[in-house]
Amino acid sequence: MKFRFLLYLLSTKLRAAARKNGAFKKYIKNKTLRAVIKTADNKHGRLYIFEQGKISSAPGIHKAAFAMVWSDPDTAFKVMTSGNEESSLAALTENKLTVEGSYKDFAWFSKALSLM
Repeated sequence: MKFRFLLYLLSTKLRAAARKNGAFKKYIKNKTLRAVIKTADNKHGRLYIFEQGKISSAPGIHKAAFAMVWSDPDTAFKVMTSGNEESSLAALTENKLTVEGSYKDFAWFSKALSLM
């Protein structure tokens, strides 16, 4: 439940940043991308859609350019709320976080999150 709520909050923060944050607005201005953050068991997830400067979101597992796949919701919540980029890198090296699909789009999304 905490993880799903966190994914929802992320969507609201992304939309707010798209309206108010100049650097973020500029970064997403011409991008079209569908990204998913989910758990490995596909029980929890959310789609984020970037479309020419606008952001929308939908709950669930959907087709996307890439997916950030967390081993479980508790690990995802802990790492995503830590505010520490090193914990995300540790999750990647420990296979608690994997990426399915385009690593280029994953890198773009990661930068967008840091600008947010």
